[in-house]
Amino acid sequence: MNSASSIKCKTRELARRYQVALHRHLTQEAATNLDLAARLGRLAVTLELETLDLALIHEEALIVETAPIPAFADRDRMIRQAGVFFAAAILPMEETHRTALAANANLTRLNQTLNQRTQALAASNRRLKREVTR
Repeated sequence: MNSASSIKCKTRELARRYQVALHRHLTQEAATNLDLAARLGRLAVTLELETLDLALIHEEALIVETAPIPAFADRDRMIRQAGVFFAAAILPMEETHRTALAANANLTRLNQTLNQRTQALAASNRRLKREVTR
């Protein structure tokens, strides 16, 4: 099995687990289900999924859950509950993005410092060459 098909298989498994966890959240309203949502979000991070990928998994799971509900008020309540679950699921992804942004900003600062020191070293080397020539 190549890497791409392995990721696809793991993504399908994540979607299946997400569907089950969302169903449990919508029917039990237990806070522990939000912990499960966060674990699924961390799994999505390890699979290198983007937030949009998880949003599509959420949308598909939500359609399955709300399609058979005829009453608008009940469906609206479920959608709000599902939104809470989704927010918990994407939190690990957003934290990863924030961490990456902070690391990138730090790397940019380090590169600027390195460039400044490289320019100072080059100027110092030019001065030394002039001194040696004299």
